[in-house]
Amino acid sequence: MPQYVFKMKKGELEIEFSSDDAEFVEQQLAKWREEILKKHN
Repeated sequence: MPQYVFKMKKGELEIEFSSDDAEFVEQQLAKWREEILKKHN
């Protein structure tokens, strides 16, 4: 089963996210993308 691991860092903030649930990962990525686009518009 695939394991997805994401590490994100901005300044002092560092987040590590891992999951083996592809659907959950896709939903989270879509939410984060939406939030990022809102902040940059």
